[in-house]
Amino acid sequence: MKKWFKQLWVWILLLDFVYLLLFWPLQEYPETLYPILPEGGYDLWEEFAVMHLEGVLAIGMLFLLLAALGGGVFLAVKARGWKKAGILFGYLCLALWTLFCGMPALGQARERARRIACQSNLKQIYNALEWYAGENAGAYPPDLRTLFETDYLTDEDIYRCPSRRRPNPEFSDYQYLGSGHRIGESAFPLLRDLEKNHPGKYCNILYSNGVCSTAAE
Repeated sequence: MKKWFKQLWVWILLLDFVYLLLFWPLQEYPETLYPILPEGGYDLWEEFAVMHLEGVLAIGMLFLLLAALGGGVFLAVKARGWKKAGILFGYLCLALWTLFCGMPALGQARERARRIACQSNLKQIYNALEWYAGENAGAYPPDLRTLFETDYLTDEDIYRCPSRRRPNPEFSDYQYLGSGHRIGESAFPLLRDLEKNHPGKYCNILYSNGVCSTAAE
């Protein structure tokens, strides 16, 4: 048992490097696995990677951190003098390194926050559409660019989905379905995410009555 504990630092260090060089990058760039996964399987993996993998990795790093601290204390119990201090110092450094390996995810915008920001964009566009229609005999504009060019909503970032990583040459990352419609009609989908705005099959849909819902494409 004690021999296993003496090798504990090797396993912790190895797992730290696996986390740092493999798992964390996969969380930020799940598309790395796209070539080796079937389409349906990739959608499931992508959703898991951006919404849940961070929590799983955080729990794993916490376990390794506790293992480093616990292993150092266990091995130092029967040691004496400088050897004891060296063991404690070595495992404390290992614990700090483990903590450092868990840092890449800290401070970065996660997909959950991006989805909330996306819904906020849709609601701001909706308010601008209502304003436009109210000043144009109840008719919605022919396209979203009209809102921008007529100064109803001039912030170009609002027309872009914060989750989208694929280049989109179109003016907006949102599909506009209001052309030819008027205020007061029965509720219909007014705005929605373009395909692949978000990882997986997640899609925001905003209706003409102001209700925003989500759906799997």
